[in-house]
Amino acid sequence: MAAIYQTAYPRIKSDITEDELGDIYTPTTEDQRWALRHCRRSSASFLGLLVQLKTTQRLGRFVGLGDIPKPIIAHIKTQCRSRVTQQDLHTYYTSGAKDRHVKLIRRHLNIKAYDAAKTSALAQTWALEAATTKAALPDIINVTLEYLVKERYELPAFSVLERICQAARAEVNTRYYDQLCDFLESESRQCINDILRSSTGLNGFGWSTLKNEPKRPTPRNIHAYIQYLEWLTSLQTLLPTDLGLPPVKHQQFINEAKALDYAELIKLRLNKRFALVIVLIRHQYAQTLDNAADIFIKLLLKMDRSAQKLLEKYLADHQKQTDHLISVLSGTVKVYLDKPDSVTAFDPVLGKNSDQLLQMCEQYMAFAGNNYLPFMVQLYKKQRSTLYRTIEILNLASATEDKDLLNAFQFILKHKQRRTEFLSIQNDPNDPSSRNVINIRWIRESWWKLVTGKSTKSAQVTEVNKSCFELCVFERIAEELSTGDLFVPYSETFDDYREQMITWEEYEAQLPTYCEEVGLVAGDTEFTSSLKKSMEESCCKADSRFPDDELVRIENGNLIIGKPKPDQPSPEVEEIGALLRDRLDKINVLDVIINVEKWLNLNKHFGPLSGFESRISDPVLRFVLTIFCYGTNIGPTETVRSVQGISRKQVAWLNLKRTTEARLDKAIAKINSEYKKYRLIECWGSGNSVSADGKLWDLYEDNLLSEYHIRYGSYGGIAYYHVSDTYIALFSRFIPCGVYEAIYILDGLLNDESDFNPDTVHGDTQAQSTPVFGLAYLLGIKLMPRIRNIKDLSFYKPDRSMVLKHVQSLFKEPIKWDLIEKHYADMMRTAMSVKAGKITASTILRRFGTKNRKNKLYFAFRELGRVVRTMFLLEYITDVDLRKTIQAATCKSEEFNEFARWLFFANGGKIPANLRHEQSKIVKYNHLLANFAILYNVNAMTEVFNQLKSEAHNITRDHMAAFSPYHTEHLGRLGSFELDLTRQVKPMTFELLVD
Repeated sequence: MAAIYQTAYPRIKSDITEDELGDIYTPTTEDQRWALRHCRRSSASFLGLLVQLKTTQRLGRFVGLGDIPKPIIAHIKTQCRSRVTQQDLHTYYTSGAKDRHVKLIRRHLNIKAYDAAKTSALAQTWALEAATTKAALPDIINVTLEYLVKERYELPAFSVLERICQAARAEVNTRYYDQLCDFLESESRQCINDILRSSTGLNGFGWSTLKNEPKRPTPRNIHAYIQYLEWLTSLQTLLPTDLGLPPVKHQQFINEAKALDYAELIKLRLNKRFALVIVLIRHQYAQTLDNAADIFIKLLLKMDRSAQKLLEKYLADHQKQTDHLISVLSGTVKVYLDKPDSVTAFDPVLGKNSDQLLQMCEQYMAFAGNNYLPFMVQLYKKQRSTLYRTIEILNLASATEDKDLLNAFQFILKHKQRRTEFLSIQNDPNDPSSRNVINIRWIRESWWKLVTGKSTKSAQVTEVNKSCFELCVFERIAEELSTGDLFVPYSETFDDYREQMITWEEYEAQLPTYCEEVGLVAGDTEFTSSLKKSMEESCCKADSRFPDDELVRIENGNLIIGKPKPDQPSPEVEEIGALLRDRLDKINVLDVIINVEKWLNLNKHFGPLSGFESRISDPVLRFVLTIFCYGTNIGPTETVRSVQGISRKQVAWLNLKRTTEARLDKAIAKINSEYKKYRLIECWGSGNSVSADGKLWDLYEDNLLSEYHIRYGSYGGIAYYHVSDTYIALFSRFIPCGVYEAIYILDGLLNDESDFNPDTVHGDTQAQSTPVFGLAYLLGIKLMPRIRNIKDLSFYKPDRSMVLKHVQSLFKEPIKWDLIEKHYADMMRTAMSVKAGKITASTILRRFGTKNRKNKLYFAFRELGRVVRTMFLLEYITDVDLRKTIQAATCKSEEFNEFARWLFFANGGKIPANLRHEQSKIVKYNHLLANFAILYNVNAMTEVFNQLKSEAHNITRDHMAAFSPYHTEHLGRLGSFELDLTRQVKPMTFELLVD
């Protein structure tokens, strides 16, 4: 079932305002002239006709007199100066005149009567169409409403519309269940039956096993997980390649399946039971392929880090030997200088240990230039079997025409079992002139000598060191999986991203409109010319403004930027701050949640996943407790101890059965949209920009996401937030340590569903990547990160011949405009695909790492990014106010991180869940709770500031700009709480009395 307030079904508000009466229910002069053509002004019919007209215009249907609030009738009566009594109006509504007027209004408004047979059939058709692409009942109702309004039909009662849409969704879902089951052969059905025999199934593989996630990548856990992947692979081969489900239905069925335990699953109708198992198998298979690729990459990264540490230890342990070699070299040089023609003169220096010295030199040279690869080869022996088992099951494919690496991979697979130190790579090992079966020119210089034994790449190679070559191939595979040059079919993260792009036909049709929307010039030549002109203007502007900024100078070719003096709070601000803290009412976190829930009714976003279960009797209670439990990290057991009269099962139930990341995001977006209505936040920012930053969250080590973070010195994952310049967080994501955070910097803006719609993003130093700048520019997003070590960043010239007076020394090489023009269409198609939601910006950017050398699109985005970043840097060094704005924005991110972690106080701030999707949900629960508190605080602060103004305190908008909604001194986190859902809550106070 769906509540009417969850839909767009028009209804009359019970607390209608004067503005709404004036805007919606005031009869126009034309309305009254039309009514006078049918009734006398003094009659009850005149007033009744206008009341029916205005309510029907608003609602799209006719309603009885008892359903119309008295303020509306009184307003219309006043506007038309009628003296008709309520009794006269009641008489009219029971008369034949009222029915005749219904027909008049239908003709006047050009709407058709709702026919129980014909119109219902049309509504059923539209509802069925909507149900194929929509999962939630309110969404299906809204689409059906749109069709009814578009076709000028009078709307039926909500209960009628709800029944039609419910039946349509049930029919469509049943059709998909049956369709999925029809795909199954007898062998497939038997395998699924085996899964459903019990919770653990046959041979330990059952429903519970199917929902497994990888633990920390230890040898034992990896072995068990590979067995699980092999089991899923055997199931996957029995399923059709394409399940034929729209994305929204696919995700809905996944969410339903994940929420079901074994006892609930076996109660379902047979076809639905089988369908959910099929969808979950396909989903888990894709996830497991991603996890296997992650494990493979992380094993190699761990070997890489361990090898570097071994090198450091080796160099420290052999420091005396190194000093001895340097001493011998010094003595040798001195002898050579004194007696260059005498060989015997070297004997005292070299002694009888010349062979040993030579060996020591060769050992040292093996690790020269911090070459840790020999140690990596030593570590490889223990991981060889695991790496092979992991990578063999991935069925790698190439995203480019270059197949040399895959050929090398097939070569080592073929010879995997051979016990030999060297492998011949010739067609005929006995023929020195025979051609090589594989091309190995892709091997880097650092690996070349280890693999081939040759010092130069020009030397002929007929054999390779087996272990070194295997490890070299594996390392390159890990690198190309990360950049997208290799992909894993049927996975999600590591699949071929090109398949998710819009078609070239769509690109051609949509390009002019898209360019107009984001403010770009359409056409390759035109775009390049316009961008070059903008860059030239930017250079000239910066050159003329450079001498005006006293904090910026160039010394010895290095750019130096001084820090401006920090602003000190005025005595007035300190006085107002003391008054504010004193007047903020003490309140515990649980009551904050209750207040905001009473304002916004957010529990409506957490209905049944399937939509067909019976509704729970206490949705508000469950919702409030769930946010408190997981947002503070107190957990179900401690929640029961802190709040009397509830059970642990009640607390955990909503999280397990009805909460998804998408639903939490919707609740966050709703809070943010309400927050935007407050006038106070205009003192803090425009809402047009966000700052992105990550913070380490501690995790238990027994999962794949948890990694050791060197900077923080502990295991965990990164909670990555986009925080508005008005202090509230718009978007959050949980990512592994070690991932380049900047690849997610654009997702937050593109995925935001609130009313903010920012177009500028500030980030930390990781956001300085040129491909990120390039993609952001094509998406219409201004990227303005905080800059550190600016002397290490390159400035690029629009043209080699351009000469500037003050900043000439900053520039390096010129931009390759031909590269941008050549790949214009590919870059625009990529950006348009991201904007259309076909693919995420992070999916693209993770392919554009610094190690990507095959993808021509990477080089084009890098070149475009060089243009955009240079223009930004020129503005950055010549505009002190911009630097202050960026610094302030990034500080807001850091403050939000501290505020959110203050609320996440229990259990040492460590996330207790080991399932990845549960970890992500907990981060979003905390994000939601933080926004609850921020919304409550801004409302409370507005009330206090209004009080102070009414008491004639000297308070201005500049004073209020010095504060933030991150106050905690009045919030209580600990103790025994009384859960009172019946208490009255004051309405929200959006307006600010301060000018």
